[in-house]
Amino acid sequence: MTSDETPVTVEQIGAALAALGVYEGDNTPAEHAERAAQFGSPDIYRLRLLNTLLGAVQGQAKLADEAEEDGEDLFTAWLEQLRGAGTWEDSARQISFLGWQVRRVGIPLFLLANDPDTGPIVDAAAQAAEALHIMLGVIGTLEEADPTVDFVTVINQGGMLKAGRELLVTALDNTDTALETFK
Repeated sequence: MTSDETPVTVEQIGAALAALGVYEGDNTPAEHAERAAQFGSPDIYRLRLLNTLLGAVQGQAKLADEAEEDGEDLFTAWLEQLRGAGTWEDSARQISFLGWQVRRVGIPLFLLANDPDTGPIVDAAAQAAEALHIMLGVIGTLEEADPTVDFVTVINQGGMLKAGRELLVTALDNTDTALETFK
């Protein structure tokens, strides 16, 4: 979907969920209005439905990935998500989309890392994910900025890169700590 398209309706999302065997309701406007009221907002309800659909589709994609033996076919199939997201033709939109995906991975990792029982490997993964998110953000910002007008924005990206680097160094330190436990 591109940004100028009309967002899908909750009924369309419900139909897609039903097709995947994940939605058990009647998929009527009245049902969706009632559920939206339970969540306090139609937008929050729609967001939750979309994320349920995303999880169901990702689960199916994971199963398909695990069954595919040819790495080239798998790589080519992975690129199809960029077409489906409407980012294939625009590298800046691809970077933004990838940054969004990394952020979605990183947040649960940080939540896991807050549990003292998870240890340094989860910490390192969370820090590396956040560093990657920062770097993708820098790339996106630099691609969108006009250096002749937005020179402060461009200059500030050095600080962002430094923050990303510091996270990577901390991730490496945590990796070294984990490696010490294997000795």
